[in-house]
Amino acid sequence: MTSPRVAGALRPPEPPPEASQPGAIVWLRKNLFFSVGSSVLTLVLGAIILVGLRAVLGFVFAEDRLWEVIPRNATNYAVGTYPRSELERVWLSLHIVFFLSGVSTAVWRPTGLTSVARISAGFRALGITLLLVGILAPASFGWHLLVLVAGAVLVLATVLVDRNLASDAVVERIPIQAVLAGAVVAFLVLVWVLPIDASTKVPLTVGVAVGVVGHLLGRVISARVPSGMLRAVMVGAWLISLPVIYLHVQRRPQVDWDTVTGPWLPWIAGVIVGGALVIWVVSRSDRERAGVINALLVVAAAAVWAIDAPMLGRALVFLLAVVSLATPTFGSSDASRRKILWAWFGLALFATYLFVVGDAGTGLDTRNEYYGGMNLTLMLAVGSLLLSFPMGVTLALGRTSTMPIFRLLSTGYIELVRGVPLITLLFIARFGIFNFLPPAFDPDPNVLVLGGFTLFSAAYLAENVRGGLQSIPRGQYEAAKALGMTTAQMTMLITLPQALRAVIPAIVGQVIALFKDTSLVAIVGLAEFFRVARDVVPNQPTSLGSILENLIFAAAVYWVFTYNFSRASQRLERKLGVGTR
Repeated sequence: MTSPRVAGALRPPEPPPEASQPGAIVWLRKNLFFSVGSSVLTLVLGAIILVGLRAVLGFVFAEDRLWEVIPRNATNYAVGTYPRSELERVWLSLHIVFFLSGVSTAVWRPTGLTSVARISAGFRALGITLLLVGILAPASFGWHLLVLVAGAVLVLATVLVDRNLASDAVVERIPIQAVLAGAVVAFLVLVWVLPIDASTKVPLTVGVAVGVVGHLLGRVISARVPSGMLRAVMVGAWLISLPVIYLHVQRRPQVDWDTVTGPWLPWIAGVIVGGALVIWVVSRSDRERAGVINALLVVAAAAVWAIDAPMLGRALVFLLAVVSLATPTFGSSDASRRKILWAWFGLALFATYLFVVGDAGTGLDTRNEYYGGMNLTLMLAVGSLLLSFPMGVTLALGRTSTMPIFRLLSTGYIELVRGVPLITLLFIARFGIFNFLPPAFDPDPNVLVLGGFTLFSAAYLAENVRGGLQSIPRGQYEAAKALGMTTAQMTMLITLPQALRAVIPAIVGQVIALFKDTSLVAIVGLAEFFRVARDVVPNQPTSLGSILENLIFAAAVYWVFTYNFSRASQRLERKLGVGTR
């Protein structure tokens, strides 16, 4: 018998076994057929799924289905009743988004590697799906053979890639930037291969080219400008792009400059300059004196409604009162005072821009609502999300504040709005708010509905954020105070980031619900995406009898958006470690 010791030395340890991914047979045996009961259950459920899938595909590919009406009405789905002679404005809006996206990919450069096996698994799943569709669907639909061939090619290609990975014949990981470049190329190929009209192919290709130019320009600028400053500029550019696109590019406003330079100019100049002086005084006063000044500002913000003042002046005075109320808390140092002053100038000028452009009439040659389709749906969803987020966070901080006035006002607003159905707020915003506005002020109905969505979403977001604030251990507050942090520093650096991180799933769930709830505006007369699918397209002479196909298409589009929202949320949660310690 041989001893494991040789000359007093231990036998050298054996190398660890190499990690290998199990094959398909091993995976099936381990996960689906590991016992008699699991095998029977797998076979029964698999048969039910196949029968159901065959029935669905038989319905989808039936000869009497009118799917051809959907590509024929792509413009209606995209922009609704927007004037066809002005569609270049919509394409310009899309090109702005492409350009900002290209610059953003250079500023927030996606680094790292992704697994080739993971990409291969995705293509293999696509290939198996195409094979199932080709096998189970009726053989009468036109692309039956092409679907079968495409599915088989994808499956065989992924099998070859997996075998090469096992033999170290190919690179196991590739840069994410290469994957994105490949996705762009694949998108262009699909655009030119699919039967799409040239009036759509060319602008889409130009948009991709604009995005590439933006990416190259962003890389040049990022090499010369500090990343922090450049990212701040890009965030501001994205925020400004929404009103620029919808109020300027697509609306073509006809501004009445006589009104702006006449009755509005004294209010604009007086409130902006006087407000900066008030904020400067409040930031350098003690608590009691600042409280007196702020109380007078609140009274002035309420009293200005009783006089014959332009709507812009009333809004600026109200905004001044809000900024001044926050100044004693967030303006404890010279640097923070300067930031508040710059914030006041930026908010006041931005509010002036919104009122001047929003009050102007449109130069479009149309008598009906010019926003519609997916264009209107995205405007309502993205706009209400961007506007409601800071408002909801402020309401959450106000409800958890130790100051009774902020806590009572925030609690009253949240409970009032949460107790009213969304459709009620939309009806009030669309048809009832005019009774409370000056006769000369005639805002766009789309803006009013956007305001209703914003007010509703802010109340629910405030409760989500409040739950996150209450989940933070008390020791976090005590540690921040022990370090000498001010209330603003403790809120912005300690409590609020942790609260938002904890409620990411709830916030994303609200975003998904808000996107789907935009379909309710069809009840108040706006032609968003769902109304186009339900009323506009099926009632056209060439599309009669196609309401079922259009509703199924609308449901599929909503699902694609919400599914991607959910997947993005999961990736963000994994990156931030939500649910882990």
